[in-house]
This record gives sequence, C-alpha cells and structure tokens, in this order.
Amino acid sequence: MRHDIKPDPGIDRRTLTAAVDAANIPCLLPVLYQLTGDDRWLADPYRPRPTKGVEEMTSGGLDPERQREIRAAAIDAVLAWSAGRPPAHPAPEPELMVRLMSTAMGEPIPEIHAGLVAEQLGLAPYEPPFVGDLVAERRPDFAVIIVGAGFSGIACAVQLAAAGIPFRIFERNEQVGGTWWSNTYPGARVDIPSDLYSYSFFPAQWSEKFAGRDEIAAYIRSAVAHFDLQDNIYLGHEVGGARWDEAANSWVVSVTAPDGTVLEASSTVLITAAGLHSTPRVPNIEGLDSFRGEVVHSAQWRDDVPIEGRRVAVIGSGASAMQVVSAVADRASKLTVLQREAQWISPNEHVFAQHDDLTHWMFTHVPYYRGWYRFRLYWLYTERSYAALPVDPDRERKGKRVSSMNDAYRGFLEHYLNSQLEGRDDLIEKSLPTYPPFGKRLLIDNGWFATLKKPHVELVHDEVRAVDGDALVTRGGTKHHVDTIVLCTGFQQQRFLFPLEIAGRSGRLLRELWDDDDARAYLGITTPGFPNLFFLYGPNTNPPGGSWVTIAEAQTRYIVDLVAAMVQRDLSAVECKQDVFEEYNRDLDANNDRMVYAMEGVSSYYRNSRGRVVTNSPWTVPDYWNRTSHVDLDDYHVTPDSLVGATSRTTEEAE
Repeated sequence: MRHDIKPDPGIDRRTLTAAVDAANIPCLLPVLYQLTGDDRWLADPYRPRPTKGVEEMTSGGLDPERQREIRAAAIDAVLAWSAGRPPAHPAPEPELMVRLMSTAMGEPIPEIHAGLVAEQLGLAPYEPPFVGDLVAERRPDFAVIIVGAGFSGIACAVQLAAAGIPFRIFERNEQVGGTWWSNTYPGARVDIPSDLYSYSFFPAQWSEKFAGRDEIAAYIRSAVAHFDLQDNIYLGHEVGGARWDEAANSWVVSVTAPDGTVLEASSTVLITAAGLHSTPRVPNIEGLDSFRGEVVHSAQWRDDVPIEGRRVAVIGSGASAMQVVSAVADRASKLTVLQREAQWISPNEHVFAQHDDLTHWMFTHVPYYRGWYRFRLYWLYTERSYAALPVDPDRERKGKRVSSMNDAYRGFLEHYLNSQLEGRDDLIEKSLPTYPPFGKRLLIDNGWFATLKKPHVELVHDEVRAVDGDALVTRGGTKHHVDTIVLCTGFQQQRFLFPLEIAGRSGRLLRELWDDDDARAYLGITTPGFPNLFFLYGPNTNPPGGSWVTIAEAQTRYIVDLVAAMVQRDLSAVECKQDVFEEYNRDLDANNDRMVYAMEGVSSYYRNSRGRVVTNSPWTVPDYWNRTSHVDLDDYHVTPDSLVGATSRTTEEAE
C-alpha cells in the first residue's frame, strides 16, 4: 500500500510552475530533500519560522528571495524525477525523519513521532503479513466477524483482506459509514481537517478543508468499492449479542437480518467496531413524550423535520448543537438554545474553505507533497495542544489555574470570545465557561458567536426541567413556547458497546464485568475472560486531540497482526492475562487523573457515573502508536489449535 512514487513523465512545466508557485513552502522543503538529498534545504536561511496557531503559512515566513529559490529548485527537482531520476531518500530512517519533520514545522520534533509519521505519510506503510495460504491449508474454518462498517470497521476490513484472512462485517444501517451515515443533521461536518480525517492508505481529493457529512459518507463508500469489500458486508444486519463457545473456542454471534429473522453466525475472532458515538442519549425530561410539536435527536434527523418559520428549540450547546444552530437559524422564526454549560470555542478561518485545484494537482503529481501536508495538519491539530492537558502539580505555588500552557490557551480563547461578542455583555456572561480549556473537547467556531447575536436567536443558560404542552420549562421556572425540539444531547459514550450483550467464559456478561459504564481493556482493545474478542474504539482510546482515524489504524495494525499470529502459530484462542490488564489500567488511570479533564468540577462524557475517565486516553498519539506497534504474545494466554475444547490455556503449552 506504499504511496505511488513512480516517475510521472506527463508533468507539464507550465502547470507544475503554477502549482509550485502556490504551494506551501514548509511542505516543499522536505520534498526537495527527499528528491535531491541536498542538505542545504534543511538549514538556514531556508528554515521556516514556527507556525502560529493553525495558520497554513504558505510562505514559511521566509523573505521573497528565499521563497523564489525554493520554488525554482522544487520545479527542477520534480522535473528531474519525472524524467526518471530516482528520489534520493524515498524511505528516511528515524534520524532523518526527525530533521524532515523539524524542517516542515520550523521547530524541533522529537524522534518518538518518526515511526508513526513515516507510516502515516506512506514512507513506511503498514503491510500485514499474508496468511491466506496458511488459512486455506490448515485453518479452513478460521473466520472473523466485524460489528460495524464505519471508519474503524472498514479500516480493519482492508487490512484483513490484505492479510488473506476471511471476514464478514455486519452493519445495522442500510449503508456503510457508521456515524457519518447516521448523522444527517444540518451543518454536520468534521472538526478535523479532511486530509487528516481520512485513511493514510487511501487519500482523497477533498472539496473542502473541513468536509461535510455527505462527502465523508461518500468517501467511506468509495473505500469499500476501491478495496472490493462489498461482498463481505451485510447491510441491515444488526448484531444483538454474542457468546463464547468454550468447547469450540469460537464466538456465536446473534444477528437480526433485514426481514427480522434472527440468525446465528460463528467466528473464530470477533471484532467490535460499534464506535463511541453510536447510541443516542435521549434525556429523561418530564412530559417530553407528550410534547405537542416535533421532537428529534440530532443523530436521528429526518428530512421532514419542521424548521421553516417555526419556533425551534435546540437543547444542548456541544459540537452537534453548534452545527445545527448555525445551519438552521435563518430558517426559523425564533431559535432558542438551551445550554447547561458553555463551551470553549476556538477560531479557525478554514472551516468552510475550499480546496483549490492547484493543491489537488500537487497532491496527485508531486511525490511526498501530500504526505508532508498531512504531517503539518497532524502536528497542528494533534500534538500542538497536548501540553495544555496535564495539570501542573505546582500550579498553586506558581499562581496558575492549570498550567502555563493551559492558562495561555484560556487567555487566547477568552480574548476571542470577547472580541466576537463585543457589546453583548449578556452573551459574554453566558458564553464564558467555568471549567478550564480542554476539560471538554475544544470546539471550532463555525459562525456560532455570530448566530447568537441575531435578534431572533436567544441563548438560555439553564437546564430544561419539563415539557408542558408546547412549552419547555427550565429549572428557573421560565417557559419557552416552541414548535420543534432538537435534542443535541450526545450519545451513551460511557456505556461501551451498549446495547450489545456479550457473554465470555462461563457465561460472564461483559456489561456485568464493566458494571455498565466502567469499561476497561488492555490497550483499549481486549479484556480478560473474553478470548478472541477485540475492540476498535474501545475504552480509553479517545485520543487527547486530533483525528481518531490515526488511532483506528494503530489498533487495526495490532489486531490484524495478532489475528495473523493466531494463524501462523496454529492458535485457536488468545486471551489477555489478568496481571497485564490490571497493570496497564493502573498506569492509565494514574495518568488520566493528572489531566485537566479529570480535575474537580469538570464534568463531561469523558467520565462515568463514578467520576472515572472511561473514554479518553492519556497517552500522546505516538506513545499509543508505539504501544500497539507490535504484538507480544507473552501478554496473552494462548490455546493451540490441537487443544480445542481443553481447559489448559497456558503460553508454555503453546510453545
């Protein structure tokens, strides 16, 4: 799956010149070095200045003369490559990757990122071991079932297919896409740049820098078609549960077909890819069922939801609420936003920006350019903010609220809020959060502040207590008469895999083990007592920032390598050891407890009913990538295939 770097003899100099003249200098510099091997492009006076915020910084902060030199050299290097000269450094070693990454950002980048970035840029792509012949010869009954055909499930399917491992995907919806198929509400789009919120092994020519829902859903469908996965996917098939058959060392999965028939499917391995944002959370509001108008949850949107000329209430002020409000405000006669807690909101001029044709041309025709463009997005949207998450243990002595970095973010975000709502002290008071930045996911301004200032829009900082006829009644006793209620109240993120019922060894229910909302897993991927069961987007794997897709690819690599090892080693079962599981989770909890989102007074879907953080990972993305970069079978009890039905599960016997 290595990105194609074969010479492109059809490159036209005039088009190349126009494209390079508009290209991003910090991306061109590592491209230049990889093509030519000339060290001067990685040093002064060509080194870009550090990037501020999330600016694209096309010039690299360099003077016009240096820019002209770089662009002219890039044109010559690309033409030489087009004519057949091989790249000088097509697969940089870690030490060189550090230099290239640091040049692209104009700041030092630690080596811990080298492996992850090389994989994500296609310089050292993941290639699963092919075990198809072994399956055919020795394990003809070996099979995998994946639950869910969203981003994670499709990523896993791509790699299983490449490994030659038989699989089926059961998807409850009528189409693939998961969250991006289900959520059709107005304004739905990513809050991570499209070129980062996509598979590293399947780049796309996105029309927008932050793609809308329709384009993302189409992208997932195109991945299914490109990798020829259609025949492995069963749409409209809802998995209700699964049980471990100890005699056969396999899973028996209960599936409801589109016609209502309940089927049982058997598999050696069961992989859940149900997602974190899959089951809507409908609030228990007194009288909601008897509301005279229309009620809809944002995740269950319908095309016929009445908005035009109506009095519309949106309950919630999180990510989906922001998008709905900004999208429908001008269609409603009156829009009331009911907010329990304000959100931190960051400016971003690229939210509705279009990708231009010259950038797409560079992506297609200039080797390595797309990869370095993606790397810059990764750094700006993932790693830049991580330092603001840990709480400084000496903050009180230093006079800090959280830490120097977090307090700096607070100052910046407060300044932005005040500038956007200048002259509206009432809105400023309601919109200023009481918790620190990054206590919840930082949101991007998509016109939210401008919408709140419109005369027919009202922001109510209160909680809905009840519904009385056509009125929402707040805890403060105020009534708001409305025609349509839109619930932007999120999902049941703490209840992983709800409502699936999964029974492991001795019939033990996974939901019982997890005490409903206290899920735990080793690497967020597997839990003792449940052999051959692996989770994608499992407990404590929500990244501290950036694109989930990067984590999905890391988890997929780990799971596919482990499944391939089962075939190679003739193993019928693998089960995480209890001590490995417990040590990992002790370390995880201790690190999560040091984060801003675990501070006293900060509440969010990250935490369960007991206050434990159950969704988020405290690890940086490269740290988690390194933890999942190889499988250590010593972490598992393994059962050789020759011992099917036996009780022994020791690693020693397998050896």
